[in-house]
Amino acid sequence: MKVNSRPAACLVSFLLQGKNVLLEQPKKSGNKVISHVLTSHAGDLYIHCLGNNRCPLEDPPSISEGCGGRVTDYRINVLASFVCPLGVKISDEVGIDDISLDISDEDITNALPSLPDIFMNSCLIPTLASYLRNDSVLDMARHVPVYRAVLGFVRCIAVSRNLVPLLHPGQHNTKNTSKDDTSSLCSLLTKMKLCVDTYGSRLRSSEKVEDSKKKIKVETTPSSAATKTEDLENESLSLLIPDVQTTSMLVHKAVDRYRWEHLKIDGSSTDGDAHGQGADEELLSTEEKYSFVMMPLQFDTFSVVTEGADGKINFTIPYHFSSSVKSATSSGQRTNAGRARRLAQEIASLSTSLPLSYSSSVFVRCDEERLDIMKVLMTGPADTPYANGCFEFDVYFPLDYPSNPMHISFETTGNHRIRFNPNLYNDGKVCLSILNTWHGRPEEKWNSQTSSFLQVLVSIQSLILVPEPYFNEPGYERSRGTHSGTVNSREYDANIRQATVKWAMLEPLKNPCPCFKQVIERHFFLKKDEVLGQCDEWIGELETWSKEKRTMRSISHHLDSLRRHTTQLRDEIAKLSEDCLETPDDDTE
Repeated sequence: MKVNSRPAACLVSFLLQGKNVLLEQPKKSGNKVISHVLTSHAGDLYIHCLGNNRCPLEDPPSISEGCGGRVTDYRINVLASFVCPLGVKISDEVGIDDISLDISDEDITNALPSLPDIFMNSCLIPTLASYLRNDSVLDMARHVPVYRAVLGFVRCIAVSRNLVPLLHPGQHNTKNTSKDDTSSLCSLLTKMKLCVDTYGSRLRSSEKVEDSKKKIKVETTPSSAATKTEDLENESLSLLIPDVQTTSMLVHKAVDRYRWEHLKIDGSSTDGDAHGQGADEELLSTEEKYSFVMMPLQFDTFSVVTEGADGKINFTIPYHFSSSVKSATSSGQRTNAGRARRLAQEIASLSTSLPLSYSSSVFVRCDEERLDIMKVLMTGPADTPYANGCFEFDVYFPLDYPSNPMHISFETTGNHRIRFNPNLYNDGKVCLSILNTWHGRPEEKWNSQTSSFLQVLVSIQSLILVPEPYFNEPGYERSRGTHSGTVNSREYDANIRQATVKWAMLEPLKNPCPCFKQVIERHFFLKKDEVLGQCDEWIGELETWSKEKRTMRSISHHLDSLRRHTTQLRDEIAKLSEDCLETPDDDTE
């Protein structure tokens, strides 16, 4: 019997970039052994099944012609069957220690020694990495079959000795591993595991809190198409999460064994590696050091809300939406399990994907018990009048979330006196189409299925905190490039710059929000030279702009304020020391 399995042929042809290869690997089918042969003919690749029994690959799911079909999971499973015919099955009864790394000793690489190089030089690894790089639990829930196929294939690689280097390409050369670490399949799996672990832990925490509350009742909504889809996604996630966790541990087990074997072969030592890593740390650039130090602080929890013995809610720090939270609690309004799951998905993404760079970063604090209460600190992007400032936002996810977007209030307003941007009002309102607080095209508005909190944060960072905020005002864009537009923009920027130094630098240093105190101190300590140099540069530019007759008076006023604030800022920054870089001892009473 000869079977042409075109979907699998298309996949392998795509992954191997058209290379002519012949693969033959036995696959058990009942008591018979079937050989699958991958051959090339006239530019096409074919999979043939040789045997008397009906082959499970004979009737693949129907797809459209070519490589753009919808059964990627099927194609990946076919390719995995060549690498490890028996597969690597996982279950609740099988622990990670029970899975042998020698399942595939007689693997296909013995018959085709060049296969590791073929895989490495093809688009296979980047394709797998593109799936593993996804840290959106919401997206994973909608494509569970594909992700389970990818994870199954990665497990097949892990139990094939000659293919293990594909999981961590730079591991054999320890001197060059630092840059490869973040993009290797091993590292991406670690990040994905952290993401799903966070989702699971936060969801369990939320469910415990909801169960303990008597006034907030969990609503069971009538059955609907949307509800059934959501239930199906949740059921699929319950299968995917153990897959991610086990695959990550198996891959680390395989990589560790490979590294240990080659360390012994090369005569290397772990002490030498540690010394080399120490030397690398000394060579870190200022930008890399900033990211290294600030990354652990990006996402964390903080006790924003406490409940007294009388059942009343109290806030430990100022929070704009405190009245909304108290009202929802006291009135006994209903929440639903779907909201809790969606919030857990949001937090899972935030824990691994918040923007972090020397130019601009985002830090989030979520209440220890309530997923719907958050605070955000965003550092102003470079080359903008907000550069290096620390801007604070309060966030509340209402009971009808995600049907409607979260509520966001801008808190760095100089006691409601400063309007930092046409889209940031001094009463805290944030105008964005995705928040439904500004008119826009339908595709720009909040979509309960595709929009996310992370998307909102990136929108604020990139669409509001811009180099020339004056032109964010509706109708002002048409004056861009004109003399009057330039003059007005400079006058606007002069005011924003002095306000940034006073309210987004000086004020946070003097009176930091407790949940962001360490972030603020580290930020200004690590960037002190740049911050003060930037202020001096701003002063120089304002001195030049003040010569413009039309705006001489107003810019001169802003210039005087900027000089005064910069002097005070210099004194505050001088008080910072390396002590702020030390991690507080959580056990200290």
